[in-house]
Amino acid sequence: MEAPKVPRTNKPQNRRKVKTGCLTCKKRRVKCDEARPSCERCVSTGRVCDGYGIWDSISKAPGKRKDGRASTLSNTIVLSQVHEVPGKLYSIGFEYFRTYTVNKLPGVFESGFWNSLVFQAFVEDPAVLHAATALGAAHKNEEAISLVEYNQAIHHLRRHLNRLDNDALRVSLITCMIFACLELLRGGFKTGHAHLSNGMQLLREIQTRQGITSLDGPIILRTHPHSVEDALVEVFARLNIQAMLFGQVSTHHIFVSERAPDGPKYNIPSHFENHTEARKHLDSLINGVYNLTQQGRNILHNQRQTSEQVYRWKEELDVALIRWLQAFNSSQRGLLANLTPRKMYRTPLLRLYHTMATIMAATSLRGTDETIFDSYNPDFGALLKQAVKLWDIMHNAYVAYKKLTGYVMPAVCFTADMGFIPPLYYTVVKCRQPNLRRMAIEILMSAPHREGAWSGPLVARMAKYFMAREEGGIYKELDIVPTYQLGQSELPVVPPLSRFNDIKISLPERAGGKAILFCSRYRGRGEWITDNQEFDVALEDSVSSRVWDSDATAYFARLWNGGD
Repeated sequence: MEAPKVPRTNKPQNRRKVKTGCLTCKKRRVKCDEARPSCERCVSTGRVCDGYGIWDSISKAPGKRKDGRASTLSNTIVLSQVHEVPGKLYSIGFEYFRTYTVNKLPGVFESGFWNSLVFQAFVEDPAVLHAATALGAAHKNEEAISLVEYNQAIHHLRRHLNRLDNDALRVSLITCMIFACLELLRGGFKTGHAHLSNGMQLLREIQTRQGITSLDGPIILRTHPHSVEDALVEVFARLNIQAMLFGQVSTHHIFVSERAPDGPKYNIPSHFENHTEARKHLDSLINGVYNLTQQGRNILHNQRQTSEQVYRWKEELDVALIRWLQAFNSSQRGLLANLTPRKMYRTPLLRLYHTMATIMAATSLRGTDETIFDSYNPDFGALLKQAVKLWDIMHNAYVAYKKLTGYVMPAVCFTADMGFIPPLYYTVVKCRQPNLRRMAIEILMSAPHREGAWSGPLVARMAKYFMAREEGGIYKELDIVPTYQLGQSELPVVPPLSRFNDIKISLPERAGGKAILFCSRYRGRGEWITDNQEFDVALEDSVSSRVWDSDATAYFARLWNGGD
């Protein structure tokens, strides 16, 4: 006989109704940490944060509310309200974006932009929806669908051109980032980087209007973003770092602060709350190291003396990098707690970039002396050891997941965030120890995805070329084994005059074009010799090279020029 059911006569006691937080946490009746623009609780557990809304009801001067503050994330938006993409065929691109692209683009770090803001923006403007659908279709190699959706996005964007209010600027910047990623994915590298550069400039203008910085000041990356503009700064800053590390010129300084600092530029805390905070501070330091290196290059080419101000800047960066590592090490217990599959990549990845940044900073004012890098061979060895560890973690996780689910990596595997390609590329360029150099190339050859404009095999092909030009066959009769262990000390050393002082890459204008590698040597008395070589960038994993119209470029060019 079945036991009689006891009727419930009373509601559970002491159960408080969840009144604040994101809609997802409200539905689950759990406490939300209310991080903006997407809560950590949702993102860390793999859920889509339905968010708090993106458009403030007050829209006055561009980038400002009536009270002068940045527009906050206030109104609740339900994902079920997203506009339907007309036609079953075109929903392929949207579904692929929603289920795969949006998870792959931000890499191993949470992104308020990709994890929340884009989804919320679908509700407000079809331009964002069609742009995202175009990106998803391109990622899936559905070129015809991508082209139609791309043109639809441009059509809807045109109505924003003469509206420079908050809503129009946000939609334009969100779409600009999506188009930048779309161009990089398709191989339109110069156009993609033009979108990136113009977006960064517009963000600085918005922060200037908000009183956060000045027109010639730095872009401010806040530790705890609480507005749409903060989420936009974060995603643009991340892609900008990636572009800089491959030699794409950037004039923007990025600092982690609440507003442009008056005192020390790099205020590193003694402890990091999470990997994202540690990453933001490291991004700012890498940005500073890049700009210092550019300053050193300009001093060299213009044959000027290095000023005391530049030396103080270098000293400040050296100290900040030491403090960052101390804070990172002291935060490990908290950072390694409650590890998710995605989080386990973050610590080795951040260490990899810190090692690279430390070498870059230490050698930034080297002048023409390339032999200075020989004293950092142990550091390059440590960098490669970290890269191998990261690669092993990634490979083992992929094999286990494939065995469990039958998952097969798609033909076009693309991320718009930091991976291990830039540090390995830097190692091949500046480390002349033959075992270490060949180890870096070997890892690049096996890189499983593209990072922005760069694939591992493409970078490895370029690396083999300039390595052969520098070495001139001095290791031809020797058995050089790729390893991160330092090789035999009696091996021949690449002569100083054979070493390239500067290596630059000119990206093609359009998909299917050729990249040009410029390798320059200093010969003394102000004389430079440059060796040029073309490389085909039409890789097996690239999408179709069909030329699209230039409406997007024209639209954003008019927007950046104030709608003229």
